[in-house]
Amino acid sequence: MKELIYNIPEALLVIFFVFLLSLVLDKLLGKYSAHFDADTSEIFRLLSNSQRTVLLLVALIMALGKLGFDVSALVAGLGLTGFALGFALKDAVSNLIAGVMIVIYQPCEIGRLIEVSGTKGTIVDINLRYLTMDTELGTCLIPNAMILNNKLTLFK
Repeated sequence: MKELIYNIPEALLVIFFVFLLSLVLDKLLGKYSAHFDADTSEIFRLLSNSQRTVLLLVALIMALGKLGFDVSALVAGLGLTGFALGFALKDAVSNLIAGVMIVIYQPCEIGRLIEVSGTKGTIVDINLRYLTMDTELGTCLIPNAMILNNKLTLFK
């Protein structure tokens, strides 16, 4: 029990320094995002939130290790959970990564007439998950992965 009490300051110090690292990375991402246009701000916000969550989770595991807890089972469980979530969310992650690629490479823009997978329409909105088109039949949501994986026709 005494060992646990003596290691509390070290554990808190680990959490504090990782929290500071997270803040520094957040500021760096903010400064770096200023060099890009407003369309990419969503990507940097996603990166900022993701790094903060991952770093604080790592800090918590490190602090528990400093306190003398056996974290090997926790790390193994997190690895298996990550694998299961990755497999379950592969389509969502695929659309998210395709959305990032669309925002970066900008193969099409809002207001442009396009055809993808036999659907022709005008782009109304582009976000990280799907592209919104107005077609003759109504509004159509096309997953971003479909934009990158299928033939895309851009009309003038």
